[in-house]
Amino acid sequence: MNDSFSESGFDLDQVDRLLTTTRAVRKRLDLKRDVSDELIFECIDLAEQAPTGGNDASRRWMVIRDQDTKDELGRLYAEVGTLFINARGRLDGTGHPKERVVSSSAYLVENFSKAPVLVMCAIWGIHDNSGQPGLFDSAIPSAWSFNLALRSRGLGTAYATMLNNKVAEVTKLLGIPPGVTTLVCFPVAYTIGHEFSAAPRRPASEITYFDQWGFTRKQPSPDGSARVVDGPGVVVEIDTDARPKAVWEVISDINTPARFSEELVQAEWTTNGDRGVGSTFRGSNSIPGVHDWDTNCIVTAWKDRETFEWRTTDPEKPGAIWRFDLVEQGGGSRLRFSMTIGTENNSTAPRALKDPAREGEILHERRLIHKANMQRVVEGVKGLVDD
Repeated sequence: MNDSFSESGFDLDQVDRLLTTTRAVRKRLDLKRDVSDELIFECIDLAEQAPTGGNDASRRWMVIRDQDTKDELGRLYAEVGTLFINARGRLDGTGHPKERVVSSSAYLVENFSKAPVLVMCAIWGIHDNSGQPGLFDSAIPSAWSFNLALRSRGLGTAYATMLNNKVAEVTKLLGIPPGVTTLVCFPVAYTIGHEFSAAPRRPASEITYFDQWGFTRKQPSPDGSARVVDGPGVVVEIDTDARPKAVWEVISDINTPARFSEELVQAEWTTNGDRGVGSTFRGSNSIPGVHDWDTNCIVTAWKDRETFEWRTTDPEKPGAIWRFDLVEQGGGSRLRFSMTIGTENNSTAPRALKDPAREGEILHERRLIHKANMQRVVEGVKGLVDD
């Protein structure tokens, strides 16, 4: 058997390519080439194999080809999507991180009705906001399977949900009865070209938590236990109403964490001049009644309004790696504060390695302390910038 085949017989190279390159397609939809009913049926048949709550086959699909109907749906879509057209005008040529996706979304707003076919996924039932699973949980997997089926056949689409803001108009236009919920309307077309790239995403090691929210590890553990050699860490995140510029001014001040942490007392720069990669500072720390210590730190990543990372003691064999990451989120910002415990040059690693039976417990206890202090820091930052 080829090495690329899984134990169950799937060609992993092809499966992984499908999963990593099924993108939201907007500007590369071929609006001039027809899509047959036969292909739509094939893709819906495949989509209907998706899991459904209670094995209750309540999903329904609408295929819209009539141009007058598509034009009216396009008009309704544009009423909601005007915000993308306005935003495109502001962002074009700025290099803003959202420039491309806003431009692409605006293009779809202007061309929604020109897709050869619109396919709507709906389900019998009305969501009662009870928080109970079932309704959307039974439709969303099927809708995504429809995307995968399209991609494998040379077609593409975008997961367009803005018509959910026009439910009354859409249900009247399409004759949808009461008791049915529409979820998404796909503009379906062949794609212009078939090569799509994987999107930039955070790796699993940064967004996967083990046994406690925010507890990370840099690499997989062979037996699933927490080990020093696997790079145990902590992540905390918070959303603010402030723009990245305002947040950056606070987090790039090395004494900001000291204002809110119960362990870091103060910090001072030990190099002069502009701050950036290679700059150094010293942090003074204290655990009352246990011990006090100073730590030399070096900045290892610095990007204005985005990233501030430093390593303690030795940049090649750090006692810990600390990092702020900042991204624009809606009209505000999302602040991510993370740290990784090193394998040496700290007090935690040797203590854990000295007692293998308690290694996981020691790491857990130390990370709980880090998490509490880091949470205080991000909440403190939010309090400063949102005032």
